[in-house]
Amino acid sequence: MTCLFLMKNRSLRARRFAPALTLIALSAAAVAQSEVPEIQITAYRTPQKLDLQPQAIDVITAKDLKTSGATTVRDAIRWLAGVVTRTDTSTGREPVLDLRGFGETAASNTVILIDGVRQNEGDMNGTTLSWIPVDGIERIEILRGSGAVLYGEGATAGVINIITNKSAGAPGSFASLTLGSFGTQDARAGLHTISGPWRFQVHANSFDSDNHRNSYETKQRNALVRATWSEADVTWSAQLGGQTSRSHQPGGLTPADFETRPEFAYKTADQNHSEMSNLLLSAELPMGTWRMAMDVNHRATQQDTDLKSSSYISDTKTTATRAGLRTWHEFSMGAQRHRFLIGLDSERWNQQDNNTYGSTHIEQESTALYARHEIELSEQGLKMFGGARRTEALREATGSALGSLDQPNTSWEMGAAKRVGAEAEIFARTGTSFRLPNANEFSCFDGEFCPVNTANLLRPQTSRDLEFGYRRNFSDGRWTARYYRHDLTNEIAYVPSQFANINFDPTRRDGLEFDVNARLGKTVDAGLQYALRRAIFRDGVNAGKDIPLVPSQSLTARLTYAMSATQQWQVTTQLISSQRIGDDFSNASLLRIPGYGIANLRYSQKLNQWTLSAEVRNLGDRAYYNYRTRVSAASKSVYPEPGRAFYLTARHDF
Repeated sequence: MTCLFLMKNRSLRARRFAPALTLIALSAAAVAQSEVPEIQITAYRTPQKLDLQPQAIDVITAKDLKTSGATTVRDAIRWLAGVVTRTDTSTGREPVLDLRGFGETAASNTVILIDGVRQNEGDMNGTTLSWIPVDGIERIEILRGSGAVLYGEGATAGVINIITNKSAGAPGSFASLTLGSFGTQDARAGLHTISGPWRFQVHANSFDSDNHRNSYETKQRNALVRATWSEADVTWSAQLGGQTSRSHQPGGLTPADFETRPEFAYKTADQNHSEMSNLLLSAELPMGTWRMAMDVNHRATQQDTDLKSSSYISDTKTTATRAGLRTWHEFSMGAQRHRFLIGLDSERWNQQDNNTYGSTHIEQESTALYARHEIELSEQGLKMFGGARRTEALREATGSALGSLDQPNTSWEMGAAKRVGAEAEIFARTGTSFRLPNANEFSCFDGEFCPVNTANLLRPQTSRDLEFGYRRNFSDGRWTARYYRHDLTNEIAYVPSQFANINFDPTRRDGLEFDVNARLGKTVDAGLQYALRRAIFRDGVNAGKDIPLVPSQSLTARLTYAMSATQQWQVTTQLISSQRIGDDFSNASLLRIPGYGIANLRYSQKLNQWTLSAEVRNLGDRAYYNYRTRVSAASKSVYPEPGRAFYLTARHDF
């Protein structure tokens, strides 16, 4: 199947995939229809059922996480939700998640939440998720498509909401140890206790690995403590997480190096050290006929970077405080069921960056008011919604970089979902979203590779968003097909030749997505996600050209076989098509980042209180990469991914 991705004609590739997709859809249709187990989601900032939602939504449950053996949130999202990733050039544990083909700036167009609280940083460093213990997650909700009304800027591609398990389940504790290739040692422990209305959880993790390149070792220590008080319909929760990380950064290779010595490193002394603390306080309680929720999140990060290869040193301190207050009311008017939500978000983000080129202080603050109204007509099987958000944002940079931005924005959305028959739904939605220049766009210094006054030149990015689709429930499963389109104006994107972000000419992201999850008989579970996507310039000098670092097709599949009540096999595979190299905006090069296909195999067995597992990743030992920033063969711009790797895990539940 990998050869499908190497063919040039997109329509031909789509036709070649069609038989496989049709077969899966027909197989699901052959299963007797019944009710799908009810799943509640909270990514809409109120508890919602999964049905009659006018948006593409994937839910990864705690059971899914345990079955897959995923050790990080990002790995779980890649293999269980079929999200395309791009390599992490720093620690190797934080690959970029690209929901809908945003390439280099995917992280800046996706909002990451923990228990509904925004975690995105105000710069280009991305969001750290490896500190979140997978064992303490209740579910992961992935909403593809704009979430601007509820979560503000940078949500054009979608929203990922990680819900931790505040209830803690039954009291108990566990300890696990993973040993594997590249000198990997991953030790984890957790404790859950209950005392009256209180629930307490403690998680700790120690991770060491040499990774798959020379001078690429990573050491991380993570911890999380949570206390939850719950009685009747009132809940209070406090959570404190922390991480310390030290890693080396081997840099890129030339294409020739990749072919002959992919483990090589030119940069043997470049390193990064970071420390992070994350405090989250939240509450939910009734207020008469209304319900209210509030949260406060404070995050502090210290990052020290020493790039000896380029004589660059930086010392960066960042603090972010976000507070949210929302209230909602559910009421009936005749046959109509209404839910009205109104909320207020406030953010203060500060960064002091002292580096080789000078010192820069950046302050960012925003305040937003939003509202969303839903109307459900149960007899007609119809739900409609509309919403709007008003954001006031101020951003200022002083010191070595100067710039300011005082930019209000109003985003809106509307949509509907309609039940068609007993087990099917159609849905559609439209609206707007936006993104503002962040700290790194302000902090560009005036030099050889950076335009003068970059911050003042950048304009806010806006998008017109559209999505419609069809989904159908079957026995223990569901399949969904959908089309989306995002028309962006003044897209803020990275240009490697300038080492800076600029405003693109008008661009478009559109595509088709198909996914199916089904239980095939009593012992087999299957899942598949397929996407056919396009990312192009709509106008300007590159009109009609592909935007780099966006594969036109991806297919992710998994099959889980319960060999017995205590033994299980799981195979996962992902096929990614070729993509343009990072600086090939004119599409003038015949060279591309090659397409690839990889598979993983995992076996697990439960023996009383022990769970033992063995895993092989990249089973076929495929040599591949998904990130290359320069067309030039002399440039060190290729970042290889790992080859075949073996891991053994032993876990004991007390």
